[in-house]
Amino acid sequence: MMPRHFTSLDRSVSGRVLRIAHRGASAYARENAPAALRAAADMHADMVEIDIRITADDRPVVAHDATLKRLFNIPAAISDLTLRDIGSAIPSNLDPIMTFEEVALSCVALRLGLYLDIKAWNDAAARIILRTLDSFELTDYTIIGSFRPDWLAEVKSHRPRLRTSVLFGSLHVDPVALAQSVKADYVHPCWENAAPEPHLLLTEAWMNHVRGAKLGIVTWHEERPAEITALNNLGVDGICTDTPDILYNLTSNRTEAV
Repeated sequence: MMPRHFTSLDRSVSGRVLRIAHRGASAYARENAPAALRAAADMHADMVEIDIRITADDRPVVAHDATLKRLFNIPAAISDLTLRDIGSAIPSNLDPIMTFEEVALSCVALRLGLYLDIKAWNDAAARIILRTLDSFELTDYTIIGSFRPDWLAEVKSHRPRLRTSVLFGSLHVDPVALAQSVKADYVHPCWENAAPEPHLLLTEAWMNHVRGAKLGIVTWHEERPAEITALNNLGVDGICTDTPDILYNLTSNRTEAV
């Protein structure tokens, strides 16, 4: 299959919700790994949500957890290891942790946008991330998100046109005040476990409040078909999911170009 064109991050242009593969197609392949990226592209994702950690030698790498314990049974923190240390520690029969540069190159080849969930941040790693986005011409197809609003403010100070998304878990946060305080473009409520039908938490008043401030909305990772359908009907800008094939089937139409 020939690579598709990158998808616009503006729903008013694309005419549909952004399909964001959570850690790649993580229901079908190891999260944040090459196979998960390829599967996401095959399943018509527009973007991949990946997690950024930083090694002891300031290299940004793609890993959700702070340690290697869950995925590799290695009781070591990524921040305590150099990139070389990590490569030596992971068994050769397993996919290594990818550097951010490797993921960016893969996304260019696969025509996938990037939704970065920043788990760690410093000036040295930031320079690598921003330089890589510039050199691969990915800035217009990237959203940088984090639970740390101060890090998003730093991103905006260096790249004002780079889109940012503020993540939060509490139901009692004013999303507009939070986003506006750091000039974020999107709000990202992480409410997948906050209610049996979490789409109901996106009330008409809540949606009007966010839309009135001209902010986009990206939602938690969602795999339940009824919830995906409800979120799509609400008109959110992006839905994260471990199962991009299900998201595609529920949000596409027969006339959509593949």
